[in-house]
Amino acid sequence: MTRTPNLGAATVLVAAALIAAACSADADTQPASGQPAPAPAATTTVVPAETSPAATAAPTTAAPPATDAPVETPPPSTTDPERAESIAQVNEYIAQAAAFDQAGADIQFPQGLTFSAGGAPGYSRYVFREHSDGVVPTLVEGPIDGTVRCQDEALPCSYQDLKQLHASGAAIPAELQMTTAELTELVGQLDELNAFAEAHRDVAAACAAGFISDQIQTPNMGSHFYNISTIGNGFDPGEPEILLYAQADGTLPDGALDQCVDGVWTGDPLVLVGTAFIIPPQVIGDDHPATFAGPIDNWHIHYNLCRGNAQGRDSFLPRAQCEAEGGNFSEALGWMLHAWVADDFDNQLGVFSMWNSAITPVLDPETIRESREVKGSDFPEGAEQSLIADFLYSGELTVATGQPLFFNNVDAVPHTVTAGTPAEPALDRFDSGLLTPGTNFAVTFDQPGTYSLFCSLHPDMVASVTVTES
Repeated sequence: MTRTPNLGAATVLVAAALIAAACSADADTQPASGQPAPAPAATTTVVPAETSPAATAAPTTAAPPATDAPVETPPPSTTDPERAESIAQVNEYIAQAAAFDQAGADIQFPQGLTFSAGGAPGYSRYVFREHSDGVVPTLVEGPIDGTVRCQDEALPCSYQDLKQLHASGAAIPAELQMTTAELTELVGQLDELNAFAEAHRDVAAACAAGFISDQIQTPNMGSHFYNISTIGNGFDPGEPEILLYAQADGTLPDGALDQCVDGVWTGDPLVLVGTAFIIPPQVIGDDHPATFAGPIDNWHIHYNLCRGNAQGRDSFLPRAQCEAEGGNFSEALGWMLHAWVADDFDNQLGVFSMWNSAITPVLDPETIRESREVKGSDFPEGAEQSLIADFLYSGELTVATGQPLFFNNVDAVPHTVTAGTPAEPALDRFDSGLLTPGTNFAVTFDQPGTYSLFCSLHPDMVASVTVTES
């Protein structure tokens, strides 16, 4: 069992102010991966997203030079000049990326950038949202390096699946990037957490133990019941700060839930669906928490959140509007993580996923992913979106001729969207330049076909776009 130092009553007071935190505001907001394919010759029209220019603070990034700029060093006479220019441009992107400043990015959003709305909570490192004051960051998730999203139904990602994998002694799938020792430790931690959860299966036990409801039942998540007295204690897998409940009849409430009063639940019957943790940075530190064994626990922090407990919903509003409407505005909240260990709600999206496909409304995982995508006003009606997340171009990547396809970089590092392949770049067809975190690039295609694309900075990132006749 691991526990960080208790910093005392002052920390608990700070933590108490943070219990308005929850992931519920992200419920209205996803992706899959593209496949490499050869690209036929065809005409494309690049459409820059209106809010996407990366106005970066020096020396973060500079706008990449135009793709038709002359090459300073003439290519050898045996080399095609256009191909040499493309390769030179790729090298220039690599040089720019090397200058990208990631200091402090493990919990903070990149500084000095102009963001565009985009991302998908639970599926991308960053989420940016748009309101009347502009685009603001609203979520950061996962470590800056080594993020492993164990959310594939074909992999042993749920609590019960991990237990069975450990008991079987079978080889651990490479996708989990986990050692046998880490799996053993992780299953032990989750068993300890499960014991705590099952001891509080009855909501009356939670109320008697001092848990209080946030009064908001979020789709595919449930309602967060917080124990204020333990928020300052640090990480202990056997003592989560949050228990998650949902209405026992399988419906979503119309408005706010009831509350524990004098240690007694006053509302309709509830069922235990999971657990969660919230730990203030003052207790656990600014870096991504090192808590559960292995790399699949992607903790997250909420930003610019307007909590509206009395209405039974959260939202993203400017502070003045939030407070005028009776909400509680939080600029930033503590580290949070869901852990789905309740016996009756094993989560095929993964034990640490933000969402649980077994909780009302019961949906297939792909539908949940798609419903979590965030788009801004710069997306034309009918435009398709591909999130660049976890070094993948996500989404079906299928559009009709003339239909804009937006690439939204919500990774921790810059990427490019470049036509062709690493071996045969075709920057004259389309090329985004350097896309810093939180920026968009849009392209439309005039002719049907299959078009290859790749990231100039990360040659393993390849995909293809299928274009049909409109």
